[in-house]
Amino acid sequence: MFAKNALSLDGSISNLSSGLAVPNDRTIKISVITGPSTGLTHRLTKAKTSIGQVGGGADIEINDPQVSRLHCVVGLTEDMVRLCDLDSANGTYANGERVQAAELEHLSEFRLGSTWLVVTIVPKHFIDSTSF
Repeated sequence: MFAKNALSLDGSISNLSSGLAVPNDRTIKISVITGPSTGLTHRLTKAKTSIGQVGGGADIEINDPQVSRLHCVVGLTEDMVRLCDLDSANGTYANGERVQAAELEHLSEFRLGSTWLVVTIVPKHFIDSTSF
């Protein structure tokens, strides 16, 4: 679904800064599917969105004591959604493995502490503005 060469895959946050842009043709959301903040959904409207503990100043705040104040960041380009750990204490997990960085696709699940999240990537022409 996304080109793999849009961003470096080495996990460095500095590599996440170049080429960032909110895609015009897709709506991207992150939703909590298990854990204390189940049901929380956040539409990504910025090129870089931080996720962390409630009260930690992150863009998306998770009510989970195992989540660091600023746990990870999600970066967007025109053709990629990239998850990068911010040296969190308990790690960021995707596909069952602790990751420094990972590319996310539609319905990719990832874990922070005891919280599981899912990303949805939907072409805007499929979205009725009242239902999604």
